[in-house]
Amino acid sequence: MSRSSSSLAAATLLGVATGMRSLLPLAVLSVTRSDRRGLRALLVPLAASELVADKLPRMGSRLAPGPLTARVVAAGIGACWLVPSRNRAPLVLAGAAGALAGAFLGHRARSRLPAATGTPDLPWAALEDATAATLIGTALHFAPG
Repeated sequence: MSRSSSSLAAATLLGVATGMRSLLPLAVLSVTRSDRRGLRALLVPLAASELVADKLPRMGSRLAPGPLTARVVAAGIGACWLVPSRNRAPLVLAGAAGALAGAFLGHRARSRLPAATGTPDLPWAALEDATAATLIGTALHFAPG
């Protein structure tokens, strides 16, 4: 895989994960790609809070304009953080497209799977967490450098 292809793949995968869990990718990047302890101290607890809050029954929709916009912006930031490049536009677009896909597919899965299988939402939410974490790890693997 060429450097540009692997960069776009990494940005897209990170974006999909951001669409599923908006803060987890940035928190992981703060641990793996940053020496700024203050940033890490902010992002890691926020991501942990999101993982807990997502399981609550009254959590708002990730597809509402505010949360969806935040996911797209976070994915663009994360893509540029993951893959340093002078030409950031393709990375931002790949991350943003991935975030939209992750948000819509994650929402669709979480709204349909419990009813289709007759199981509660919690196992599906945990599976979505694990999927997002796996996508982040894969993105880190594909990122050049």
